[in-house]
Order: sequence, then structure tokens, then C-alpha cells
Amino acid sequence: MGPTLLTPAGTAGTSLVTLLVAEGRQQTRGGVVTVRRRFRPGVVEEVGRELEASRTTALAAAESDGPDATGPLRGRWIARFVGLLGEHPEAADELRDLVEGWRRRTAEGQRISGAARLEARARDNSRIYQAFGNMNITER
Repeated sequence: MGPTLLTPAGTAGTSLVTLLVAEGRQQTRGGVVTVRRRFRPGVVEEVGRELEASRTTALAAAESDGPDATGPLRGRWIARFVGLLGEHPEAADELRDLVEGWRRRTAEGQRISGAARLEARARDNSRIYQAFGNMNITER
């Protein structure tokens, strides 16, 4: 298998694990299930279970203070996509389209709607920094 097939598999596996814990994970899951259903219809339920188990692992890794534990998880999904492309090289275009859709969605940023309230109390020489978006702080 050449780099033209390995690249979309690697990008899809890495992106998938990142997006499993992000907002819009159902869309991410749906895209993977759709591609798998088209090329491997018999494994759709199994893929759904694998995605949920992967999400649980990724959430646990995100909450831990230790080293990033999602590396093996990304490797497993990359291997799954490599296996798919090994059997069905024609799936590469759909996989690229899937990843491009993920990129567009995340590039638009997280949308926040509704009311929000920030509250903080400072004492003595403490400082409080609050933001709903990016914040740059330069102390002098």
C-alpha cells in the first residue's frame, strides 16, 4: 500500500480520536459508520461499539494527568482504516471527503448559544481572568 492510501488512513484515525471527545461527536461517528457501511456492511454494529469504547478511552485519557494515552487508540483506528483501504482502495476518496468535512466543521469553531454567566471573587492580591474566547495576558 502506497502513501496515497496510508495518508488518508492516518489522518482519519488521528482526527477521529480527537473528535470523539469534542462537540459534534455524533456527526463524527455517523460519518465513520456511513463509510464503513458502504464498504463493509456486515461490521456496522461492531464499528458503533468500537467507537463508543474508543470515546470512553479518549475521555479517560483527557481527564488523566499522565502522558497522552490516546496514542495506541489512534494507532488502532489508523490500522482499521488501513485495513479498509487495503480491501477497498476506492474508499480513499470517501475517507478524504470525511476528513475534509471534519476539518471544515472544526475550523468553524465551537458555536455557543444561550445565556452565560461568569462570576468570580478576588481577595487580597489575587487576580481573576475570565473569557469565553481567546485571551492573551501580558503581565508587566
